[in-house]
Amino acid sequence: MGVDDLIAAMASLTGSSADPEVLGGDRGDVVVVRVGDVVAKAHPADTDAEALRQRLEIAATHPELMLPPLKPLQFVDDRPVTVWPYGTPVSQADPDAAPWEESAALLAKLHALPVQGPVAGAPERIVRAIRALPPGLPHADVVLRAFEVLPPLDMAGQALIHGDWHLGQLVHRGAWRLIDVDDLGVGDPVWDLARPAALFAAGILPGDLWARFLNTYRETGGVALPTSEWDALNIPAQAYVVQMAARALVTGLQAVEPLVEACHRIIATHDNGDRG
Repeated sequence: MGVDDLIAAMASLTGSSADPEVLGGDRGDVVVVRVGDVVAKAHPADTDAEALRQRLEIAATHPELMLPPLKPLQFVDDRPVTVWPYGTPVSQADPDAAPWEESAALLAKLHALPVQGPVAGAPERIVRAIRALPPGLPHADVVLRAFEVLPPLDMAGQALIHGDWHLGQLVHRGAWRLIDVDDLGVGDPVWDLARPAALFAAGILPGDLWARFLNTYRETGGVALPTSEWDALNIPAQAYVVQMAARALVTGLQAVEPLVEACHRIIATHDNGDRG
C-alpha cells in the first residue's frame, strides 16, 4: 500500500469528512494524520500489537493523566493504527512559558499508579538513534564514542512510566495530558526525568526551569529520586545527551554544538574511570 492509500485509509477510521493533514513531516515508518478534531497514527508494521493494545487500555483507564484513545487498536493492511482526539501541542517558542510544573505533576502521578503493562522502551530508542547515524557526518565520531563509553543502559524498575517523555509528548485538551503511549510500561521512572536533565546538563535548559520541574515532581510525590538526583540521573541523562546529539546531527532540528560539547565531557568522564 502506498503512502497516499495509507493516509486515505487512516482518514476513513476517524469518522471525519475533513481533509487529512499529515503531521510531523517525514518520520520514516510512522505516519500521523489529523482529520478535523481527530488524529490517526500508523505504527511500524513490526510493532508488538499485543503490547500496544495493553498500552491503549492503560491510557483509556487513566484519562486524568493521558489522552484517551477514541477506538481500540485498528489495522490498515499490516499496520497497527491508533485513533485519538486532537490536542493542542506545547509551543516551543518560549520555554519559560511551557508547562514544566504540570508536566512534572503528571509524571509523578503516573509513576504512582499500579505497575502494569509491557516493559517500557526508553533505552531501545537511544540505540536506534545511534544505529541511524550515518558515518562520516561531522562530529559523528564524537557522538559514537560517547555512546561506546556509557555503561550498559538499565531499564529495570518497578513503576509505570511513559518511556519517551519530553514536552512534545504533552497536549492540551481541557487540561494538559500525556500522549504517545508507544513506550509506556514498566521501568525505572528516572528515565522519564532524564531528557530534561540532559538538556539542563548540556546548558540548553535554564537552571531555573529545571528546578521548577524537579521541585514540582518531588512535591507531587514523585518516586524516581529517593537519593541525590544526580546519583540516579547521571547515566540516563548522559544517554539522552548522546541520543539528542545523534538526532541533531541527522535532522538539524536541535542545536548541535552544546550537545556535541556535552558528548566530549561524557567521553572525558568515562575515560577517566568515573562512572558516577
